[in-house]
Amino acid sequence: MLGKKDFHSGGYGFNFKMVEYLRSHGVEVDIIHFTTVPRGLPLRWFKASRYICGKIRREKPDLVIVSKSYQYVPLLRIMSTFMGTPVIYLMHHLEWMDVRNKFKASLYRTYVRWLLGMADFLWVNSRNTEEAMEDIGINRNFICLINPGFDKNHTSLPDRSSREGPARLLCVGSISPRKAQNVLVKACTYLDRGSYEMEFAGSVESDEEYTVSVKDLIKENNLSDSIQISGELSSEDLVKAYMNADILVHPSIWEAFGMSILEGMWYGLPVIASDIAAIPELVHHGENGLLTPPRNVEELSGAMKKLIRNRELRLHMGEKSRMFAERMNDWNDTGKEFMELVIKAAAGQKQ
Repeated sequence: MLGKKDFHSGGYGFNFKMVEYLRSHGVEVDIIHFTTVPRGLPLRWFKASRYICGKIRREKPDLVIVSKSYQYVPLLRIMSTFMGTPVIYLMHHLEWMDVRNKFKASLYRTYVRWLLGMADFLWVNSRNTEEAMEDIGINRNFICLINPGFDKNHTSLPDRSSREGPARLLCVGSISPRKAQNVLVKACTYLDRGSYEMEFAGSVESDEEYTVSVKDLIKENNLSDSIQISGELSSEDLVKAYMNADILVHPSIWEAFGMSILEGMWYGLPVIASDIAAIPELVHHGENGLLTPPRNVEELSGAMKKLIRNRELRLHMGEKSRMFAERMNDWNDTGKEFMELVIKAAAGQKQ
């Protein structure tokens, strides 16, 4: 997890939860993180790679788990066959999908495929990610699909049937091009003023330039009274945001899983989301939400209007959302499955 920033959402959240589970079940885990290495090392990729390999050679762990860290582990990839230490690679997201230049995206994909060659097992978070790994040439026998969990807070759900005032819409995710908040702002320009309130909950530091552009777009369209950017919320405040909302909107142009979608469904929210990647594994169109083509402002605004104007429909879909989420893993379920993978990999077993 070597990086330059500290995130606790998405894939980073999964990593920390699995470390917590393994440690609580007697497994000794040492994290190589930007806060645990010598100062300045994360800014020097080659030295960071040497540091990682040296640490593994000295400590001789039973298993190495690599998450993200693409720029920091090329030397580990070269030396992995000589080290003899089993490796699990965690594939949270197809990072090349974030690269707009097609040539650069293709190079990135090839590079990641090369890095994956060091893994004895490849963990993936969804069927969509699994299929993507097969598409780039990874043998299915090396892939292990375990859905991320989430906190199943058993607080009673609010009574949304008697709420007064405008519909409350919530969008959860870092303000970034992949999450497409700009598309959502544009879709809001087609909604009736006073019919809704929108909250963006997510880090504003992921892409500061893009965040500024989203804020400017809100101002240019005179939507400051309707759209609020709350920034990254604490766990407790995020739960309150889910409970306060009537509809979850997720216009992302790519999503390898969608943890915030599942969390919102647990709190009884119908979901409006893009019909892309792994999202349809969670959101079933017409049942627990509505799916629209990514980047399609008119379709997105139409779906939002439909649920804003039809309370009974969104309440019905919200019930279906909760029922779906109840069948999915919590963190303990995911921890158990991940522990089985860790034991198998450390023992040198294959799928």
